[in-house]
Amino acid sequence: MKGLTHFISGVAVATFFREAVDMSHQESSFILTLGGIFGILPDTIDFKFAQFFEKYDYKVDPDPENPDVQQIADTLARAINEAHESGKPKSILFMTIKKGADLWRQYKMYFDIENSKVVVTMGPIVNTSKKPFPGSELPGKQQAEAKLNCRLCKQVYDKETYVDIMSGPSFQFVPQKDGAVKIDFLSWHRRWSHSLTMGIFLGFLGWLLMGLWVGFSKSLVYGLVITGGFWAHVLEDQLGYMGSNLFWPFTKNKTVGTKSMHSGDAWPNFTTVWLSLVLIFYNLNRFAAEPFTDASFLVYFSYAFIIPLCVLNILDRLLNRWDEQIMTKDVSHQSEVLKEKEESFA
Repeated sequence: MKGLTHFISGVAVATFFREAVDMSHQESSFILTLGGIFGILPDTIDFKFAQFFEKYDYKVDPDPENPDVQQIADTLARAINEAHESGKPKSILFMTIKKGADLWRQYKMYFDIENSKVVVTMGPIVNTSKKPFPGSELPGKQQAEAKLNCRLCKQVYDKETYVDIMSGPSFQFVPQKDGAVKIDFLSWHRRWSHSLTMGIFLGFLGWLLMGLWVGFSKSLVYGLVITGGFWAHVLEDQLGYMGSNLFWPFTKNKTVGTKSMHSGDAWPNFTTVWLSLVLIFYNLNRFAAEPFTDASFLVYFSYAFIIPLCVLNILDRLLNRWDEQIMTKDVSHQSEVLKEKEESFA
């Protein structure tokens, strides 16, 4: 999920502790914000630090003017084959093809697990929103494939990976005991930084450090807020495809996620933020000296979350259907104009 989603979720978890809410109100404590900070900490560790210490055996940096799609496919296959032959993990980084201040040439990789090969396709030029520019494709055949000397494990993440804007993706190919090779997408991401045990350790550390300042009995809530915010992030990420190494250092591999969503999907992020805000206001109300409402949780939750979400979902579906109808009319109109031009030339 997005950083804002994780931050708000961490704050929501913190409001479940009455002592934290009281400290925030009576002492102007930052403790609720602390839950949000540790809610985004796992991704901060990975994207601001861990990825820059990762070493790669191969780096693919295509020529912006004349990208060689076959060379990309061959390099990808070579990394996988070498991992299989050497019995050691091999990693590869794919660089983006920058064409301007807001322009990139997109290309994609497909892992054909059934036929033991990789396929690379050079695509159009896109902007930062990943919107392609019509007619920007390179001339000629812009697809290449390369055979593999081994079998690939069933892909946990998407079989198809796009390389377009900002920084490119990376893979680590890990040989398995049965002779197959496992594909680990962004291997530096969600390792020790996304473990439940790390959340416990940070909570203990927070309790210890704050205990030296405010006393160990009072600092316990700091430890609980830190662990709770951290755990909220880890468990939310388990709803996706990549999963996390939940019990590092006792485990080495990532636990596969539920594959319910992608991290950038709009509705899951929006729904989680809304749910977090609903829970925050509910907890602040029930722990207040003078609550502004005495409604039961079921009534409050229905009016504040379930009913509005259902209405918005219906509106979203209607708007999407309306957009589809407009796009269909536009395409039909463009086809008619093109047909008229062809007839005039004839």
